[in-house]
Amino acid sequence: MQTAALHGVTLAWTTEDGAPDLVRELGLDEGIGRADGRGRIEIFLRRGGASLDADPSAEGYRPSFFHGIVQAYREPTGAPPAFLLWDHKSRILVPAGASRIEAFLSGEELVAGSARASLEIALSLALRACGLFHLHAAALVHPRHGEAVLVVGGAGAGKTTTTITLASAGYEFLGDDALLLEDDPRGPRLCAFPRPFHVGPAALSAFPRLMPFAGPTKRQGDKRDVDPKRAFPGQDRPTCLAPTLVLHPRIEPDQPTTLAPLAKAEALGNLIASSGGLVIDDVPGKTEHLALLARVTNRARHYDLRMGRDLLDDPSILPLGIDSLDF
Repeated sequence: MQTAALHGVTLAWTTEDGAPDLVRELGLDEGIGRADGRGRIEIFLRRGGASLDADPSAEGYRPSFFHGIVQAYREPTGAPPAFLLWDHKSRILVPAGASRIEAFLSGEELVAGSARASLEIALSLALRACGLFHLHAAALVHPRHGEAVLVVGGAGAGKTTTTITLASAGYEFLGDDALLLEDDPRGPRLCAFPRPFHVGPAALSAFPRLMPFAGPTKRQGDKRDVDPKRAFPGQDRPTCLAPTLVLHPRIEPDQPTTLAPLAKAEALGNLIASSGGLVIDDVPGKTEHLALLARVTNRARHYDLRMGRDLLDDPSILPLGIDSLDF
């Protein structure tokens, strides 16, 4: 089996019968950090049969949650606890507490990248038992004083545009959309989860230097993958301590870009909404996860970031606005 480290956890995986290497597609084959005995997750990637497009509910699996085209099910009544992820063409099984992921892949996708997304969700479920909790957010580190900036928001809120804007101003980055959160003796810690930036045409037009690093337009939508390590060499960062500043962006194209204080109660609500694992029944670590989010909220200042067209015309608005704040 191939192996790589992910923030103390050993990932071990194998591909069989010509199955695609989704671990490599996620960018996890290079690893991040060292494997320090925190746990081991084995991933088996196999070619599946024609039956993979059959709805699992017909076999007694019970609906649990969904993310886009990826649907998650719980085990049939009386079966050992497990999650089953299904994108209508492939299935990924995550038994509870087994530190094992079994993927049965058809080689077809109704939506490009759905099998890779299914494995990312499967990993996020398995990593919870290792004390690593998924957070739908971006994170950066200020180029001068080293304070961390967290960017929290749902799909289309402007996390990637914020990340690109600040990275272009010299900020180091952990990612634009997905992070892992862990407890550390010094406090909550943010951990990178490698993946390409997904950049829309407006941001590419505003930052034309990214064009040479952009892949083709996806079949669904108009965003393109950008390799952040090539676009911003030497600025990637594996971890950072909890942020002192949290931005909560939303795009309002007809308004000027503004930063305004946000109440911590509303900020915590946004962090919880960006932590999908908290709404899933019977996943490990719910109490620990919620406590980490509360500690992140309480130690940071929170700002509502309304992003207008003026930010794309003059990206310096945002880093200058952040520098005017009292960290």
